[in-house]
Amino acid sequence: MKTGKIVDIECNCGFRLFRYFKAGKGRIIKLLISRLSADFVGLKGAETYSKPICPQCGKELGIIMMIHGEPALKINHGTIKDIRI
Repeated sequence: MKTGKIVDIECNCGFRLFRYFKAGKGRIIKLLISRLSADFVGLKGAETYSKPICPQCGKELGIIMMIHGEPALKINHGTIKDIRI
């Protein structure tokens, strides 16, 4: 992908979770793990169907699933600050 933006994704408690290459417009619904440029939670190498948590507040961030043949984090929008591009 050539066009897009790098965005910082934060928990509602203010802890920076990821730095992600966002392609396209709209909300972030899923995070493809291959597009993470910085991972402060430890998603890389996590098992499918695991549920990562925020290291600071302990809230569940979502679930790791296979989407289009790639591992991705399907986000729980109640724990992550809203980002629209």
